[in-house]
Amino acid sequence: MGKPRKMLLLIPLFLALLGAEAQQFGKAIMHFGNCNSVEFGRGTCIEKKDCDFYAVDKLMELASKQQCFSRQRPDLVCCPRETNIIPPLGPRISNETTNITTAAVSNNTTPLKLLARTTPRPPSGIDQLPQHPYCGSAFSFRLVGGHNTGLFEFPWTTLLEYDTVGGGKDYACGASFIAQRWLVTAAHCIHTFGRNLTAAILGEWNRDTDPDCENDLNGVRECAPPHIRVTIDRILPHAQYSTVNYRNDIALLRLSRPVNWLQMQYLEPVCLPPQRGRYADQLAGSAADVSGWGKTESSGSSKIKRKAMLHIQPQDQCQEAFYKDSKIMLSDSQMCAGGEIGVDSCGGDSGGPLTVEANTPSGNRYVYLAGVVSIGREKCGTALFSGVYTRVSSYMDWIESTIRANRV
Repeated sequence: MGKPRKMLLLIPLFLALLGAEAQQFGKAIMHFGNCNSVEFGRGTCIEKKDCDFYAVDKLMELASKQQCFSRQRPDLVCCPRETNIIPPLGPRISNETTNITTAAVSNNTTPLKLLARTTPRPPSGIDQLPQHPYCGSAFSFRLVGGHNTGLFEFPWTTLLEYDTVGGGKDYACGASFIAQRWLVTAAHCIHTFGRNLTAAILGEWNRDTDPDCENDLNGVRECAPPHIRVTIDRILPHAQYSTVNYRNDIALLRLSRPVNWLQMQYLEPVCLPPQRGRYADQLAGSAADVSGWGKTESSGSSKIKRKAMLHIQPQDQCQEAFYKDSKIMLSDSQMCAGGEIGVDSCGGDSGGPLTVEANTPSGNRYVYLAGVVSIGREKCGTALFSGVYTRVSSYMDWIESTIRANRV
């Protein structure tokens, strides 16, 4: 228990752990962000099979799907019976500004018609954190069989390269690409016995090939550009990282040269959380995706980038299970996801992304980094035991201040 996930257990089994509301009906229902249904008001995006509202009216179903359009999950609908949990996009990412007239200020009012929105601009510097729509797109335009990712899915998921004592190469952890020179990973990925963290590999898919290629559903072969290997020149773990309970298990990595993804069609950073602070990201009941090259059900670490959909757990439920098993007390800056039999992150996924889909105020879908893979049971995918992830919203101030301090 409490093992860092230094080396994605992705078994295609049905999710077994029930959410609090879904327990009453005997099935698990996970949501994928907020929406506005056509005639019934606010709701959440869920799988069509889990919503009874659109069983007859096909026109309403079509409009509902447009509200929840997802490249990764084309069968989502906006269902009004679900509870809203994921927060709407905040000002840091949306870059929406408010123009208020002098008269409105003097009258202490802010009429809605006076609100003016500006279009987000692309990052102007190598250390500037991007804003939507320049981050967090779901790149998969088609269904892909199994649990391998598509060639261009999760383009921010990065492979970390280590030199070993014996002179070889190892790939023990993952990371998330967040800006031209910056990656987010787990602090425990830096303190690895017998390994020296040296480089990051961006745009990777199959570790055995370069360039990477796959056949699409029509049998047409498609290839990505060669991956990009960049050395790491600064390793910046959180100063209060604890090897006892893995609190503050987060680190920033600065690349030795900027990678300008704006000139690349296959690479993109992930957005950072829309809100920040201790209670900003209470996501219990939400679906989340974890991606990486960790252990699989049939072999060691995967050669191809893989994915799994997890269920974010209520904090008290997860805390109870962890404390009984290991006496580890979780903090508010940690979060739990998984808990289903055979569906989990695993060794080799440490430091990689746990991402959530959400909506901007104008209804556009985007993906943000909710967690960093941290610890879990040594036997991955064990029923009722979630993996533990570092909650990124708790570290937004730290991320921004650390980047500012290391621009030179």
